[in-house]
Amino acid sequence: MTDYKGIKGFTIQNVSSDPSNPIIGQIWYNSTSGTFKGEVVGVGAWSSGGTLNNARRQTTCAPDGTPTAGLLFGGNPGPVEAHTETYNGTSWTEVNDLNLGRYEAGGGGTQAAALAFGGWSDVSGGAKDETETWNGTSWTEVGDLNVASRGLGSCGTQGAALAMGGGRTPSETTSASVEQWNGTSWTEVNDLNTARKYMPGAGTVAAALAIGGSPITGATESFNGTSWTEVNDLNTARLGNAAFGIQTAALTMGGDTPAQTAITESFNGTSWTEVADLASVRSTSGAGGASTAGLIAGGMTGPSGAIDVSEEWSDLPTATVTITTS
Repeated sequence: MTDYKGIKGFTIQNVSSDPSNPIIGQIWYNSTSGTFKGEVVGVGAWSSGGTLNNARRQTTCAPDGTPTAGLLFGGNPGPVEAHTETYNGTSWTEVNDLNLGRYEAGGGGTQAAALAFGGWSDVSGGAKDETETWNGTSWTEVGDLNVASRGLGSCGTQGAALAMGGGRTPSETTSASVEQWNGTSWTEVNDLNTARKYMPGAGTVAAALAIGGSPITGATESFNGTSWTEVNDLNTARLGNAAFGIQTAALTMGGDTPAQTAITESFNGTSWTEVADLASVRSTSGAGGASTAGLIAGGMTGPSGAIDVSEEWSDLPTATVTITTS
C-alpha cells in the first residue's frame, strides 16, 4: 500500500505548534491540539467598515487608496455633490469640499494626492469637463477634459489617469472615447472596442481594465498603453459596479444586473472567478485599493436610496486549516 511518504517523498512532521511560515500544500500534525493541519490558498472576505457622515450614491473613491487611507468625493443626492471625506480604517471625517460639486465623476490617485474629473451636477447643470487635484488638504482646478462626460470609467494616479467611455455631450451619448491625463492636460487616445458608461476601471495608464457597464454587459477590455483588447467576460454582466486593483489582479463588486447585486468577482489577468459577496447589495459605490485589501463605500440600494455603509476587503494569500476525514 502506498503511503504519504511514497507519494510525496517525505513524512508528515510532528510539531507542537503550527509553523510560522508554511507554504501552500504543506501538511503537519500538531501534537498540542491533536489535529492534522495544512496550508491552502486563502479565501477573501468582506467586513464592516466605518459609517459615512453623508449617505450618497454615484460617488467616487481615490482608486489607489487603502482600507486605512481612503478618500471619497462627490455623490448624489444634491446636498453632498461637493462633499469630501477621508477614512483612517475606523471612521470617516469630512474635509474640504470639491470646488465643483458633482456625481458620476472619474477619479485617480490616493488619499494624499487625488484627481477628480467629469461627472454630472444638478446644481450647476449638465455633464462636466472640469478636473481638480487634491493635495491632502484642498482641491484645485486644473485642465479640463476635452469632452464633458458623466458615468465614465477611470483609473490611475494624480499625474497619469484614464477617462474611459461614459455619457458624453451632446445628450450624454454612450461613448467609446478614452482620454489620458499627463498631469497637465488631457489627450484623446485609442477608443474602447465597446461603447459603454457606468463602468469601473482598474490599473494604470499603461495596464488598465474596463469592466462591465451599460448597456448591461460582462465585457472586459485590457489596455496596454496603446490599444484595447477584449478579454474574458465577467460571470455576471452588470452596470454601476465598483472595482479596484491592477490589470492582473482586480476585483469588481456590486452593480445592477439589472437587479442590484452583492456578487464579487476576482480577475487573475485571464479570467473572472466569483468570490465572497458583499454584505450589502449596492450599485454606484466608490471603491479603492488592491485585490488583497480594498474598500467600498456608499452607493445605492433599492430604486434610489443612498447608503452610508462601507465595507473592507481582505484576501489572505494563504490560510491554515484543520484536516478532517468528513
